[in-house]
Amino acid sequence: MTATTLETRPQSPPRPLALRAPTAQAHGPAHPVRLSGLRAGPQQPAVAPLIVERRDQDFVEGLLADLGDPSAHAALRASVPARQQGVPRLFPPVQRVFNLVVMEAFCDQPGQPRLDPAQIESSGFVLRRVVGAHKQAWLKAGTQVFGWEAVDESLDPVQDRRGLAVDLGHPVLNALAPSQRAVRTAGSARLASARVAVNEDVQPLFKAPPAVADGVARTLLFGNLRLTSGELTERAATPPVFGSTPQERQQLADDLVVHLRQGGARNFTVPAARSFSTEQWAAAAQQRPSALGHAEYLALDRQLGALLLQLGNEFDAFGSGTGPAAMQAALRQLQVETDMRDGQGRLLRTERSSAYDFLLRAKAVLLDAVPGASLSVPDRWGAVSATVAQAVFDASLLCLQQRFAQVLPARGRFEADGSGVEARYVVRAFVRLKPERPGCPGRLVWSDYSEPFSIAPWFESSGAPVPVIPLPDLMDRAQLARVRPTVAFALPPKLAALLRTDAKDLRDGKGDGGNGLGLGWICSFSLPIITLCAFIVLNIFLQLFNLIFWWLPFLKICIPIPKAKE
Repeated sequence: MTATTLETRPQSPPRPLALRAPTAQAHGPAHPVRLSGLRAGPQQPAVAPLIVERRDQDFVEGLLADLGDPSAHAALRASVPARQQGVPRLFPPVQRVFNLVVMEAFCDQPGQPRLDPAQIESSGFVLRRVVGAHKQAWLKAGTQVFGWEAVDESLDPVQDRRGLAVDLGHPVLNALAPSQRAVRTAGSARLASARVAVNEDVQPLFKAPPAVADGVARTLLFGNLRLTSGELTERAATPPVFGSTPQERQQLADDLVVHLRQGGARNFTVPAARSFSTEQWAAAAQQRPSALGHAEYLALDRQLGALLLQLGNEFDAFGSGTGPAAMQAALRQLQVETDMRDGQGRLLRTERSSAYDFLLRAKAVLLDAVPGASLSVPDRWGAVSATVAQAVFDASLLCLQQRFAQVLPARGRFEADGSGVEARYVVRAFVRLKPERPGCPGRLVWSDYSEPFSIAPWFESSGAPVPVIPLPDLMDRAQLARVRPTVAFALPPKLAALLRTDAKDLRDGKGDGGNGLGLGWICSFSLPIITLCAFIVLNIFLQLFNLIFWWLPFLKICIPIPKAKE
């Protein structure tokens, strides 16, 4: 009864294949089908998927023309990506390089006849990442992206094409079966408890037109291999373990500003006017008249400003969370010291107060620029004991973990993992075959995996011809007169007033946008002239930085252009 019930269902076979054994015996076994890369001949065994590198502009037409010409097949199989350190290296389309997957399907019978293209219901291929002995799939559910996950590699990549793991006679019971949950989530261990069914990202594989396939008596398929993606995982990237080695711990400890390390008291540069406001701090920075001199500003910025930047920007020590809480607890154990003197300058006593409270007041003035806030600078930052220094360092590691999750909440599909080891990827193609007889299920046929390959970053040159951008001749006044503005910028009143300030004042940091009540401006420019200015500035900095990097032999190649002959 069970076999009869299953036979009437228009679904792919249940996972326990023994349940369908009576049906298979009744109709005879399905003939074997193989999916292979382009072979050297129709009698050759199946090979791994073929990845072809194309640099022609109409690369699809070029590929089809080669596929339809048997004499071009040998060159086609040889036009694979070049190797780097023994591994094929694929370039993204931004480098004007296109990578195509070429497959053929045939019957694994004597003579290896081609598979009838009409038997193919659908086809595609998947791109998977190699991690050790496993192949990870890029999983999604609707608009949600789970990212790279280890899966059951034999399952159909599309969730609604997967068969039942077991048929319990009712859809609700089937959905509750643990084995069916594994099928629904593609066998991913991390997503085993997820309620949503997941799909693997599938790239299309197209059947070659009949004029091409029939001419060579092969069933050929091809697809464009996508090597770029804007998708991000919706799960936060796993933060690295900071300080996992003694060498890294030492490097992180050396990166702490001196006030957070073990040692005695450190003196501050106390300005003549010990206390100053936010407005006076800003005036001193711009060298405007202020109770705080510009030299005093620079000295304080080197000491106190550096301390606040590391705590506030790098560690987010004034925020919330486990890391900042640990850092705040450590900073509360530190003190700042202020000497109290009489009118003759003799020391009366030394007052000590919380270093953390002092940092909060300093942050309001130096970092947050809170209007009306003020700060009184103590004489010294108190001594830091070994115990407190260790507490600060341990808290900094927790802060970095939390900060990493904030700065890099998700990872891109092809983004490097930060380990310094380039990721390896493989391609695997599949075809879904129509049922051979009424009442029989369709079949999913997988190919082998391709050879692992790496993907070059966008900035790595592929050797393709570079585009030429002509620039106007600055010395030709008639030509400049024809270069009209092609872009306009709308400037708000404050920015317009700032840019109309004297250039020397801007250089000296004295620019002022005023109260914002003036006129806004629309300024038009010529994009070619902007490009030319940027080109001139680029050449200046290339020459300057060449003293450090010695990169001109690689970055700048200039050759003369022969003058056109009459």
